[in-house]
Amino acid sequence: MTGGSAAGTARVSRILVIRRRALGDALVTLPAILRLAEAFPAARIDLIVDRPFAELMSGLAPELTILPWPPPRAERPRWTDRLRAARYDLVFDYLGSPRTALWTALTGAPLRVGYDLRGRAWAYNVRVPRNRDGTTPLAAFAGEAFLDPLRAIGLAPAPWRAVGAVAGRGAPGAPFTVWAAAWVGRSGPRIGLALGATWPAKGWPLAQALDLAARAAAAGAVVLLVPGPGEERLAADFRAAMPGSEVAPPTTLVELAALLATLDVLVATDCGARHLAAALDVPTVTLFGPTDPRGWNPADPRHVAARTGEPCSPCDLKFCPIPGHPCMTGLTGSLVWDKVQTLLARPEARGVRRREGAGA
Repeated sequence: MTGGSAAGTARVSRILVIRRRALGDALVTLPAILRLAEAFPAARIDLIVDRPFAELMSGLAPELTILPWPPPRAERPRWTDRLRAARYDLVFDYLGSPRTALWTALTGAPLRVGYDLRGRAWAYNVRVPRNRDGTTPLAAFAGEAFLDPLRAIGLAPAPWRAVGAVAGRGAPGAPFTVWAAAWVGRSGPRIGLALGATWPAKGWPLAQALDLAARAAAAGAVVLLVPGPGEERLAADFRAAMPGSEVAPPTTLVELAALLATLDVLVATDCGARHLAAALDVPTVTLFGPTDPRGWNPADPRHVAARTGEPCSPCDLKFCPIPGHPCMTGLTGSLVWDKVQTLLARPEARGVRRREGAGA
């Protein structure tokens, strides 16, 4: 870490954290931001996140002030003036885009922490290598790496840990509450399925998901498909292939958090719903193909990575060039069900652990 010092942090009273774009990245970064709040208990911390995530993040971290981006259209021309007028003492830029680097510089904060990236490092006087050892990328959980900016100003944060429950911000709507009351009344272990894939290469074949659902149902579990926006066709195909199956209704992010909190295990691709479940401390089985579990799976026995071990995986490619897409098609329902059973057999799951309050 170069270009700055921790001098003056004892006088910090206003902090800005910029964590824009992907929901998963924001959720994995949030524990680091909460460690920052612990280190500066008297400071006001403003957190910039994308507007669709603002209500959820307010519930996950009520001690922070959320600044949604973009602001209302009439306020956009004055956005940077607003940031400068806040007179921040300390700014962390976790995105490091040209735009957020400029925001950071324009705050005029005495301490400006960001990644040492070409074309953007000029904005920061405390620069953090994104490549942690300076020569080769390290395969380490991203949540721990997101603590590095705190270390760069001389803090010694505790290891990454899940946020836990969502505070009472943004009550679920009445239709969801009615549905949730019926859902939590179902007996047996509750297994969620989230198959969203922003990259085509992350997708898990429906046939494998149906095989998993059949195995779980035969063992007395109840399986709930949790489709995301734009996955109506997936939900219809799932229902058609498995009549009587449970499919969650459309939800807001706050409602999705409430839903996930009722599950005993979530089986998911490497997607936003899975990161939200991990943030809430809900056990997960994550289907990894093109992405690296060492970077995106918490080092916790309650979060299990399912992989085939293909030599080309992880590749970080959005489209698979290998015929048959073996890293995902090879994740059979049987293999994944074995992982789920491992989680259900853990001592804290025996009973089975019930997570109530989806409609609270």
